[in-house]
Amino acid sequence: MASLFHRPKPSALSGSPWWAGILPWVVFGVAQEWCPPLAGPLALAVFALAYWRTRLTLPALDAGIAAYFLIYSLISLTGLEQKMPPRILFALCPAVLAITAALSVAVGQPFTLAYARQYAPEHIQGRPSFFLANQIITLLWVAGFATAAITIGSLRAEWNPAQAAIILISALGAAMVASAATGFWFHTRESRVTT
Repeated sequence: MASLFHRPKPSALSGSPWWAGILPWVVFGVAQEWCPPLAGPLALAVFALAYWRTRLTLPALDAGIAAYFLIYSLISLTGLEQKMPPRILFALCPAVLAITAALSVAVGQPFTLAYARQYAPEHIQGRPSFFLANQIITLLWVAGFATAAITIGSLRAEWNPAQAAIILISALGAAMVASAATGFWFHTRESRVTT
């Protein structure tokens, strides 16, 4: 019997160069050390250039990243960055991504659908269980992002970036494991239906 899932199909997501998702974060990190007020605007400019050059549509999660760079730019250019605790600024990214992912579920387009459609054969993509699995997986990511944002934002005054990074990696790692388990459940369920 053929496998339920297969190699990814060409899509806007797979057509993106490998550096399109990484380069804005590299620019953001370097600019934070060199000139913090310009970190957000420079990262947003690189992000926009990467998508303009590749002529891609903007997946929901990437739209959230763009929104984060825009919000961070407004905060830094208006001087609010100096008045906000650094841990709140660190928590801002997962908070924006949690809101973006939650909105994608609310409008009936869970962000994971864009990725799942690359791997799933067309004959199962219209099934209610396929949509349900992606709703669940997206909500797991919402929980991961929200947990990271709330936990980082609640750190004590003597926090350090390493603590925040460990919290972020742990929360997103848990979301990834839970998402993989949900994907396995869906794969097993659909395998039984098709046999």
